[in-house]
Amino acid sequence: MAHRALLGIAIVGLLVLSPVARAKGPEPVGQTIAGLVRQAALGDGIGIHVVRLHDGEELYRNRAELPRNPASNQKLLTSAAALWRLGPSFVVATRVEGSIENGRVARLVVRPAGDPTLGYAMLAALAENVNLRGVEAVDRIVIDDGYFDDQILPPAFDQQPNEASSFRAAISAFSVNRNSYIVHIAPGPRVDAPARVRVLAEDYVQIDNRTVTTAAGPPSPRIDHAVTDDGHLAVKVEGAIPVRARTMYYRRRVPAPRAYAGSLLVRALRRARIEGAMSVEHGPVAEPEPLLGEVQSPPLSKVLYSVGKWSDNFTAEMLLKLMGAQTETPGTSARGVSVVREVLGRKGIDTKGLVMVNGSGLFDGNQVAPQHLTQTLVAAYRDPAISAEYVAHLAVAGSDGTLRSRLEDLPRPRMVRAKTGTLRDVIALSGYVLGNSGHSVAFSFLANGIAGKQAEARQLADEIVRALARYAVQPDRGR
Repeated sequence: MAHRALLGIAIVGLLVLSPVARAKGPEPVGQTIAGLVRQAALGDGIGIHVVRLHDGEELYRNRAELPRNPASNQKLLTSAAALWRLGPSFVVATRVEGSIENGRVARLVVRPAGDPTLGYAMLAALAENVNLRGVEAVDRIVIDDGYFDDQILPPAFDQQPNEASSFRAAISAFSVNRNSYIVHIAPGPRVDAPARVRVLAEDYVQIDNRTVTTAAGPPSPRIDHAVTDDGHLAVKVEGAIPVRARTMYYRRRVPAPRAYAGSLLVRALRRARIEGAMSVEHGPVAEPEPLLGEVQSPPLSKVLYSVGKWSDNFTAEMLLKLMGAQTETPGTSARGVSVVREVLGRKGIDTKGLVMVNGSGLFDGNQVAPQHLTQTLVAAYRDPAISAEYVAHLAVAGSDGTLRSRLEDLPRPRMVRAKTGTLRDVIALSGYVLGNSGHSVAFSFLANGIAGKQAEARQLADEIVRALARYAVQPDRGR
């Protein structure tokens, strides 16, 4: 009897230790995501794809092959292609040329090349360099801005023709201050006095100030603009500004970037103590003249921060044309799209079904499948030539960019690097969840047809990322 009792105890012990008899562990992450999708019940407009980074194994798919509007997740393709084609250290130079005779330049030639970071401060530095070379007067300024074509609105940007916000800024080879202007509004010196209103580029902007300073109440500025018959920009500012209000800043797109950029260049030259008529014209100048000055953009790896972290439409569209111009000038959006498709295909990404019309994903026109994005994310992550720069340009959950206030409750800080996307009918989130060896993943979430349910779609995307984060910190290599 004692022998049988001991045998029974041994058998029970073996059952306890065997895998079959163990308590059920956490369910595979794919099942977890499937449960979240069912619970959200957002319809068939949802597309999701999740793959492991180290071996490409698929952890979950839901209509991953169906193209749909990616919103700003389009920028993931543009940024990857730019890094592959141009290189992380690529810079854009803006050059000024001319022949000096007795301190005077009869024709100052400006050769812009599509620098998306060119601002007035850089023009001021350029003007100082020109003055230091001995230039005291300039008769004519010729801007050879043929590096890009004359189509200043990227494809699909005409879908909101009355939109004056800077997120719809025009694109041109000689773009200054992101082809946008800032209206500075501060209260006047006393109640009932007009507010103080200022816009840089005084020679280009005509301000119609109809504001009034009030004793109290919320600020209520209204800003309208229109191009005048002589090519200037008329800016009308109305509304009440409380006397204790801080200075406010409102950025608006410039409808005529050529005239705006030219006026800022003249302003910079005059403040560098350079005189002369400085009449501005545009056209090609074939023969180079002596170099008088040059300014350069930061390297592409830094320029991309605004694209990935802050969803910068302007820079994404400028980069698309820059890629096109590397193939043939003038750079066009269509040529840029051809470059992106060619580069992605060369990197092994299946572009079947991919429709790309612009580089930013703004408005309707692009059609991208979640697996297009995950394939791009995996290829970029595995390529040591661009991996560090590509991951770094994305927003960090709970830390910076468009994810600074999202996903702050992850198992580890800074483990999610991703690109957001939002339109009236679209919520998107694609990127990386970085965890233990063998558990880091690339994911893409694209939700279309969710007008009125944007909050629910965004919550579903975040819950999926949280599930992936829990998976990523597991010590074993199972799903």
